[in-house]
Amino acid sequence: MKHTGTIEIETERLILRKIKMKDAENLSELLNDKEVQMYLAGIPADYTVDMAKDYITNELKEKYQHKDFYDWAVVLKCDNKMIGRISVYKQDDYRRMADLVWFVNAKYRNKGYISESVKAVINHLFVIGFERIEAFADVENKASTKVMAKVGMQYEGTLRKYDCRRDDSLYDAEMWSIIKE
Repeated sequence: MKHTGTIEIETERLILRKIKMKDAENLSELLNDKEVQMYLAGIPADYTVDMAKDYITNELKEKYQHKDFYDWAVVLKCDNKMIGRISVYKQDDYRRMADLVWFVNAKYRNKGYISESVKAVINHLFVIGFERIEAFADVENKASTKVMAKVGMQYEGTLRKYDCRRDDSLYDAEMWSIIKE
């Protein structure tokens, strides 16, 4: 594995880069989105700008020092605004596998931004040595499964009672993956 850490990746319309202090307001707005919160149980219901600043300063700054940490802000080239986030949620170097998670601000959904960023991240991860990229989504999260199909992932099955929602109910999750060819 040739880990690079969270390096900048450029696509046609986006820049994928480390989350910076100037993104705190956009990160707070993103994490306060009701649809995002529905699928991210560990995020506080009222995620403030101060919480975002604290997270960027005290957690991300340290994590970004590690070559095996991958967490990108999805930023529009046209106005330099953070509109989403894509991260390697977990990875296994021995199995050469990475598990992705992503979300996007409601104002920017259905415009292809997340598909564009996921494709770029998958390509980067393949280049550095990962062989399998996977993602999971609540069976009710049709937007994420649409992205998975659009980027070339294949549906592998449904994991019953895989994880918890914000309301502590367990949900079934679809598993999708793409393999380096």
